[in-house]
Amino acid sequence: MFHFDRDLHIPEIDLWIDSTHVKPFGFVSHAHSDHLARHKKILCTPATKAFALQRIKNPHTFLTLNFGEELSIGDYQISLHPAGHILGSAQILLSKNGQRLLYSGDFRISDSPVAEAFEFVQADVLIMETTFGKPHYKMPPRTEVEAELIDLCHSALKQGKTPVVFGYSLGKGQEALKILTDAGLPVEVDESIARFLPVFEEHGIHFADYRIFNPNHWGDAVVLLPTHFRFQRFYRNLANSYTIYLSGWGMDPDAKYRFGVDKVLPLSDHADYEQLFQLVETVKPSEVYCTHGFPEFVQDLNAAGFKAAVLE
Repeated sequence: MFHFDRDLHIPEIDLWIDSTHVKPFGFVSHAHSDHLARHKKILCTPATKAFALQRIKNPHTFLTLNFGEELSIGDYQISLHPAGHILGSAQILLSKNGQRLLYSGDFRISDSPVAEAFEFVQADVLIMETTFGKPHYKMPPRTEVEAELIDLCHSALKQGKTPVVFGYSLGKGQEALKILTDAGLPVEVDESIARFLPVFEEHGIHFADYRIFNPNHWGDAVVLLPTHFRFQRFYRNLANSYTIYLSGWGMDPDAKYRFGVDKVLPLSDHADYEQLFQLVETVKPSEVYCTHGFPEFVQDLNAAGFKAAVLE
């Protein structure tokens, strides 16, 4: 049903899956830049389309599917299902003659206040991302991470410091804004994060009061910035701050040195090691192909009795 040579391809219907190279027809699982390309026709969810229109110059045609809606192309039936990674992120299920192929894309099984809940879908063949495919990437409960983020920001403000929180401009940034404003903290958010908020509002995800960050006039609030701002001159010269980076890589003991911050909190939008196993055990595929992760995870799957291989 599929062919892989740097990119995943469904030859019979000429559909490319999450290719970063421009193709005639491409499925885009979500609107992070490492999964986007200006394909001539883009298959995606309505939310991903809305985000893509803000990120791609001169896009071509979109073919949007709501979750659970079915599309027939040739002998294939195609449907999209929530991946829980960011708003609009989708798994794609392709069925032909009773055989079912599921591509997970980036996914997260635990709930998020700014993304649709993950949906388990049974399939014969599973192609999955395995970013955190090592046992020590067992994330703490989400409620604990959220509480620590709120406590760190409260504590910094009480000490007269500026809490500076770094998260991806799409997904993690809005997630942090939701957590912090729901907790009643004053927040100044950079425009690169705020510009996506209308799409979240359109999908019923609302945010409490916040201000737009102005690097020339700010203070007495949590500052929420995209990750690349760590390299901006104003940030390097920022005094009396407490810096927090949001990433699943926070499970690594050297994470704060790697990201150059005071604290890395493991607020992840990817499945951790246990959730990766949970997906395979629930989907019950006869074959598993793993991408974007550690080859050791494939070995662990094989040891557990699954037929698994690295997709390469």
